[in-house]
Amino acid sequence: MDCKTAQKWSDRYLYGELPTDILPEYLAHIRTCEHCMENLRTDYSLTRAIDQINRNEDFSTDYTRELEGKLERSRQTILRHIRIQVFKRAVVFGLIAVIAVFLATRLPAQEKYFLPEGREESLQLRFYGIDESADPVKETIRRYNDEAIRRLRDNTRNEDGK
Repeated sequence: MDCKTAQKWSDRYLYGELPTDILPEYLAHIRTCEHCMENLRTDYSLTRAIDQINRNEDFSTDYTRELEGKLERSRQTILRHIRIQVFKRAVVFGLIAVIAVFLATRLPAQEKYFLPEGREESLQLRFYGIDESADPVKETIRRYNDEAIRRLRDNTRNEDGK
């Protein structure tokens, strides 16, 4: 941020209207630029003095300390905002990881398929969050299983008919 931009944002900062996305950059510039810091001190002192006159309050004797407190509160606000963002991202990442582990380890019930040779075999399939009806492997196995059963029934009928 340059000095001209910082000066433009100073009034909004003093009135608490500076957008939170601009605040970190503004405070970093104010902390490193003595000229802008001095202008902010002057603007703060004048603004506070006018507010105190309008409210019939006694004048504060240490506007610099008040401004430092305001700057520190702003810094704490930024840190709190950063912590909240990090926490939100960690929660989202954790949820994604839990969902991924759940889907990767989810197994259907063990299914038995009748095979044409007359023996039963247990076949366990692992599927990753795919609906059973849409699982292409299971659909292919069911189709071949149904065909094998149909052929066996036809052979049984033919043998019974002899």
